[in-house]
Amino acid sequence: MILLDAGTTYAKILNTETGERTVKRVSDLEKTFRADAGTGHNINRFANRSVNEIIALAHAGKSLIKESSFTILDVGSRDAKYAEFKNGSFIHSDWNTECGAFTGQAIEILGNYLNVDYSNIEPQKEFITATCGLLGMGHVFDLVAAGEEPRTAAAKLIKGICISMHRFARKPEKIYLTGGLVQNRLFVESMPCETVILDRFTLLEGVRQY
Repeated sequence: MILLDAGTTYAKILNTETGERTVKRVSDLEKTFRADAGTGHNINRFANRSVNEIIALAHAGKSLIKESSFTILDVGSRDAKYAEFKNGSFIHSDWNTECGAFTGQAIEILGNYLNVDYSNIEPQKEFITATCGLLGMGHVFDLVAAGEEPRTAAAKLIKGICISMHRFARKPEKIYLTGGLVQNRLFVESMPCETVILDRFTLLEGVRQY
């Protein structure tokens, strides 16, 4: 069976029979490509059956996380979503396309524009308060124009986004983090709570379990 997580920018493909995993840009998927099932912003274009992203996230958490009480947070290119469990039962979730708007995409664009390598930048204590990645980019440019080092300004924005994501998820002491930004070391280390990384294929485990 072929499972697909077709996000805004990237597609994650899992062959459940061989275990093969593939990541490619959604724009590189052939128009005739069809998965058996999947989730994600663009899933209706490429799969025979679709699963709501929150449902996929919740089922993935139940399958992969051994604790009975936990919060799993997915931060992607264009949105953020989380599911919270207590004593083995689902109690809360939310899906934010406003405060989480284009978070991952904005961070990627900003890094390319400023020519900074996030893997070589240390987290900052100071942060830029921003309701979304796009608005935060304007604050970064203001800081750079005022003489701030581009890498420092970018790190302050990422710290602010991480604080915003933590608040969005109701400030848990520990977060299981999934989504494309798990590959961004600066983002992970800027989270204001204990953070456990799950891989980019997490939602597909939820699709498989659903």
